[in-house]
Amino acid sequence: MIDWLTMVVPCKHQTPIDGGKVLCVDANGELSWESKKKRRVEGSFGGSIGVATAAHEGPDPCTHLWIDGNPAKWFQGHNLWGTDDLHGLAVATIEALVEQLGLTPTDEDRAAWAEGRIRLTRVDCTESFHLRSRREVLAWLASAEQTAHLANRGRGQLMKGSTLYFGKNSRRWSLKLYSKGQEIRAKGHGQDAVLALPHAVEWADKTLRAELTLRGMELQRLNLAYVGQWSDKDSPGEGVTLELLRSRLEGMTMTTTANLPADVLDSMRPAFAMAYHRWESGSDLRAILCEATFYKFKTSGCTSIDIATVVPRKSPTWCRCSRPLKRSAAIPDWAVGRTCITNHDDSAYVG
Repeated sequence: MIDWLTMVVPCKHQTPIDGGKVLCVDANGELSWESKKKRRVEGSFGGSIGVATAAHEGPDPCTHLWIDGNPAKWFQGHNLWGTDDLHGLAVATIEALVEQLGLTPTDEDRAAWAEGRIRLTRVDCTESFHLRSRREVLAWLASAEQTAHLANRGRGQLMKGSTLYFGKNSRRWSLKLYSKGQEIRAKGHGQDAVLALPHAVEWADKTLRAELTLRGMELQRLNLAYVGQWSDKDSPGEGVTLELLRSRLEGMTMTTTANLPADVLDSMRPAFAMAYHRWESGSDLRAILCEATFYKFKTSGCTSIDIATVVPRKSPTWCRCSRPLKRSAAIPDWAVGRTCITNHDDSAYVG
């Protein structure tokens, strides 16, 4: 699904749009610089999207809008699921924003939207996978931090125990894998309404989400810097996001893990589970633990594996990451038609 869009949109308007200014004044009281803030436009469910006039100078009418935000959250109040139709989503978002702002775009502007002449500077694509529980998702992430390697990005960095980043600060593209169940519970994430829906929470708790962020230079390289390049007349382009994500995930390799079933790991004491993950990633527990602790774990922690045998770091057995993440999680049947954006028909984009 399309999760985040930053775009420059043709839309003539008379008065520059912003949300105020940030000023820097030096020690002598002189203005050093100023920067315009985005105006926040609230959605039906509490989310907001930033809007500002793009590159406006002189007395001529403003010609473009700069739009930045998460349309799925803006329309639905959550981003558990959404649409892969970037063109349809972009146009629906623009139409809703200009209506709220009281703008009157020209026929030429609307023709440009329909033709996809909307420049993109950031796109976030996501795909969801279901495991058995939130604890299993978190265990997968902890294991992947130690064992996963992504082409052109190397090993990932696990943040707060629930989000694994690859290339977090890249100016081109980055990938992150995270627990959706953990995210919706995070303070200030703006999806509180979902927590009151048991079926939605259950769906999120099983979800391991992959999110690919494409920035301006990478969008240019991929010839995807304009909305129209994501689709053609015969196809709204739903397969593009899946292809982009899978091409990155197929570049990820990870050592074979999960020698113990998730239910066994869940039942282990935290200290034993931590030691098991260290052993699984190739650490020599005999060298790390004191003798008494080592034998306590060996005899009572888990007797179905031999922790005295070190998992080899060299020449490991590799498997494609896409194997454990084999099948995308579909939108649940009970959610279809309930403020859920799923196709190119504008009437489906409801807030």
